[in-house]
Amino acid sequence: MTTQPYYMIEFTAASCLFEIRVNDNPMITLNLKGQMSTKIPVNHGISKTGPLEISIKVLPVLGETFLTTTSFLEYDISLFDVSTGFEEVEQIGNYKTTQVQDNTSVSLITDTKLYTATVPYKMNAHWENGLDIADIKDLNSRLRNTFNNIIDTIKKRDYSTYQEIITQKEYNISTSMYLTQRESQARIKRLIRDFENGYNVLEFPENVVPITSAYGKKVTLKRLDGDPALSYGNIEEQEQIMLDLEFYWSKESNKFEVI
Repeated sequence: MTTQPYYMIEFTAASCLFEIRVNDNPMITLNLKGQMSTKIPVNHGISKTGPLEISIKVLPVLGETFLTTTSFLEYDISLFDVSTGFEEVEQIGNYKTTQVQDNTSVSLITDTKLYTATVPYKMNAHWENGLDIADIKDLNSRLRNTFNNIIDTIKKRDYSTYQEIITQKEYNISTSMYLTQRESQARIKRLIRDFENGYNVLEFPENVVPITSAYGKKVTLKRLDGDPALSYGNIEEQEQIMLDLEFYWSKESNKFEVI
């Protein structure tokens, strides 16, 4: 019996802007001019035992109109047990895009596969009872105001308030990834340490777009290449921290909350 099921997607992609979602939760979005392969955990897209829907979207790289003959995405999804190590239990499924033929005008490839996930936890899925994102008036301005409030909190070094803001998000990550309380606290401490040690160059561009997920219940702002809207850079290290924050509209508090 798998006591700590851990689902992972291993993918290879080339010459495209692609997105992989699990249960309509974005797992990765990447604008890729070359080719890359890697594995990513996807438990944070699985809120409870039930459907495991994997959907993909493949578009041309930014600046291009059509996919090329070298554009493709393929993945395998596998189940591991991490209770006593990292043991592969089974391969659940796989997919590969059909090769784009020369002299064709293909600008979008999509696919959805449905499996079943069995997990021993249940997230705090507050977004399910939130307002439909499509029903929120002045969505863009309200989202930007929410982001700006978070930026102000970080600027003031009010990290206790920041921890409160991301409490629900961190709980769900810790729950789905089987983190101990100590490991969960270390995640937050590491982020705060980065803020304190040079990651203080804010980037929050104007040309960002709202991206809805979780079947219309969550939303965030993303850059055109799929990266999170909000980041903090370290000039000396030439590195960035991307703050990937998603929100739902709480009917109780009548505002966006991080989830």
